Amino acid sequence: MAFESYNYIALFIFILFSASVPISFLVTSWFLRPHPPKNPVKGTSYESAEAPIGRTKDIVNEYIPFFTIFLPFEIISMMTILWAIASRQLPALIDVAAIGLPLFGMAFAWLGYKMAVDKHV
Repeated sequence: MAFESYNYIALFIFILFSASVPISFLVTSWFLRPHPPKNPVKGTSYESAEAPIGRTKDIVNEYIPFFTIFLPFEIISMMTILWAIASRQLPALIDVAAIGLPLFGMAFAWLGYKMAVDKHV
């Protein structure tokens, strides 16, 4: 029983160490980098030597609808591949759920695509 608690303590120490290393790198680089004075012109967007109109974050990204379709289909394809590998060992009811998952995912992806296109995100 005592040996199992040492495993959790070692895991907790590993998590703390693996989180502290990148955080210490970021903090150290923040302290060591140069901090130039703020220049309002340098932070603006370049619009052919004209003064920018509106906010620079209002740029329409035409690829967002494709991202909303790609991610669900990627997840569905991975789940379908895993289902195909393990389908011989699973009961038949799982087969019905595995067929329903891609159908649900396709409907969800279509709905997300329509919402993104209609909003012109």
